[in-house]
Amino acid sequence: MKCKASPLGRMALLPLLLLSCTADDSRYTTDYTCAFAFDTKLHVTSMLTRALDNPGMFVAVDVAKERGVFKLSMEQNNGTDRETVYLTTEEENRRIGNVGANSGLIVGCTSFNGPAAFDRQCPECLASHTTRSFPLAWADNGRAVTCATCKRVYQLNYNGSAGDGKRLIEYRVRYDGTLLVVN
Repeated sequence: MKCKASPLGRMALLPLLLLSCTADDSRYTTDYTCAFAFDTKLHVTSMLTRALDNPGMFVAVDVAKERGVFKLSMEQNNGTDRETVYLTTEEENRRIGNVGANSGLIVGCTSFNGPAAFDRQCPECLASHTTRSFPLAWADNGRAVTCATCKRVYQLNYNGSAGDGKRLIEYRVRYDGTLLVVN
């Protein structure tokens, strides 16, 4: 099953479509730049590829450069499955730039609204501290993430919302079935 919004999810999006572009644009961050692309046809068995086809599955992706190529360290939201993927082609490496607040994303397929990508850092702690290291950890059987510093819990299937109305930093996602682009 490909990651796409369910009929109920599409109906829930209808009011958003009727609003101006600027209303939808406010959902995405401009505070941190993100330039990330992943070619699923080059990494067919990757957990990131699987996450895009499975509603409710998310993957934490940490991006680092190693020996001149980008290395993606991934952890599935079940908290146990991990893998490392090296981007070995020149084209793949050109598609990666700054990746959010601290080189980490949470990418997956929501149960209601299709593909989504969030920063891996707690937005509230980023806003109130001078450092950028507030990584989020899996919670609620992988359906949410939590911050060890402020203890806030963000629900991944509900646009990264916390109980107090705060939201994760969200990035735009385009996925055509082959190429995932997060910016």
